Amino acid sequence: MKNIDSIKPEEFDHLWNYSQPEITVEQFRNLIDIIKTHEDKTLYPQLLTQIARCETLLRNFESASLALQKAIVIIEQLQNNDKPLPSTRYFLEKGRWENWHQESDRGKSSFLLALNIATLHSLDFYAVDAMHMLGIVCQSEESLEWNKKAMLYAEKSTDLKAKSWLGALYNNIGWTYHSKEDFNAALECFLKSDIWFKERKRLEESLIAKWSAAKMMRLLGRIGEALLVHYESAEQRKSANLENDGYIAEEIGECLLTLNKTDDATPFFASAYTILCEDNWFAQHEFARLERLKQLGKC
Repeated sequence: MKNIDSIKPEEFDHLWNYSQPEITVEQFRNLIDIIKTHEDKTLYPQLLTQIARCETLLRNFESASLALQKAIVIIEQLQNNDKPLPSTRYFLEKGRWENWHQESDRGKSSFLLALNIATLHSLDFYAVDAMHMLGIVCQSEESLEWNKKAMLYAEKSTDLKAKSWLGALYNNIGWTYHSKEDFNAALECFLKSDIWFKERKRLEESLIAKWSAAKMMRLLGRIGEALLVHYESAEQRKSANLENDGYIAEEIGECLLTLNKTDDATPFFASAYTILCEDNWFAQHEFARLERLKQLGKC
């Protein structure tokens, strides 16, 4: 993420920090007066869609909806040749809002509209984004098909921004295969994701992919290999001065438990519980899993 003083108005997307939407939205709002008067009249509605995205991530659904309403009013007043990009971004964020807000189709119709506009006007990055979101909101086979379409589209695109989706897409497809209990196919996707992120020197994403791959190895009964990957990942995190990872500790515990090394597994489960009980999302959405860690870790 760049400093607000170091970017041009048309580069406002560089301010995005998806892990801190509360900071990002303030920076976006600080740009409103500058962007409203910019000669590129598509920038202001685009900015409003990203303000809406921040507010959606922050669960401020009413504020997000207001920003989207402002955006569409402005978009409708643009010249036809100026409409495709802001319209695509509007429907993407409307869809994300509908998904988070638990609307009936979880934003599917909005994502389809975004996809139609993006593909018609060669907006490859946003076309892949729309397909990626369709992969999230659809179920089972349809989800897998949308993710595969997104992957193929990104691989064939000459747009480097569109190709930037590939690491995440390999990950998404991997988890879809996991849900179908096709662990071999899932493992292949996670290994591709690891390679993709390694080549771009994105350590933390690479470590997530490695963790996912090792989990598939465990589910395939390849316990020794899984343990080697997890131990290596733990060392990489230590060398990079990253915090201990509760998910790695949990998986090491599961591997050792599978090998009937209950006493050896206990401290790993305890460590996982100590770390993950501080994670509000995990505590809220994975209560049974957290209780299991507590029991196995004898906490």
